[in-house]
This record gives sequence, C-alpha cells and structure tokens, in this order.
Amino acid sequence: MAQFDIYPNPGTKKVEIPYLVSVQNDHITNRTGTTVVIPLRANTPPVEIMAPLVGAGEYGNFVLSTNEIFAIDTSRLKAPIAKLSIADRSKIKPALDKVVGEY
Repeated sequence: MAQFDIYPNPGTKKVEIPYLVSVQNDHITNRTGTTVVIPLRANTPPVEIMAPLVGAGEYGNFVLSTNEIFAIDTSRLKAPIAKLSIADRSKIKPALDKVVGEY
C-alpha cells in the first residue's frame, strides 16, 4: 500500500464518495494494518484550501474532502485505480492545516 494511492470506496456511500486517497506514510501503514485516508467526493463544489479539486487519473476530478479524514483497515481496500499527481499531493498539507491547525 503506497502513500497517495487512490482506491475505490469499499463503503456504502460510493455514489457521493467514489474513491479514497491514502495519505499515511508507508512506514506506519506497514506496521499497523490501517491507513489514514481522505475521501474524494463527486458532485461537490471545492472549498479554497480545505477541499481542493484533485485528479484521479482517467476517472476525473474530485474534491478532497479533508474534513472527513479517517483510518481504515488496509484489508478493505482493493487494488488502487490511480495515484495523486505531485501537484495534487502538495494540496494535502495546507488542507490538513486548515482543518486541524490553530486559528
């Protein structure tokens, strides 16, 4: 399981949240059997910094729903369908900072 891989959502909200992106580093994931993911929402307007638009390869663009971050058992995730681009990876830290940073 690689950081920034995009997986089909194994949950029940596949229409609203078709994909999950793994944001946890491989060092931790390999030791815990879980990974931290951020949902990729469809048909949702982006929000500056906190919920930016990111690409999922040939599957299109989705909103990185940072405020819905959670951990999931890696056994629930099947084969990745894409990987976030370097440009889209750079949007994650500012989004996380917006959600959990001090104000």
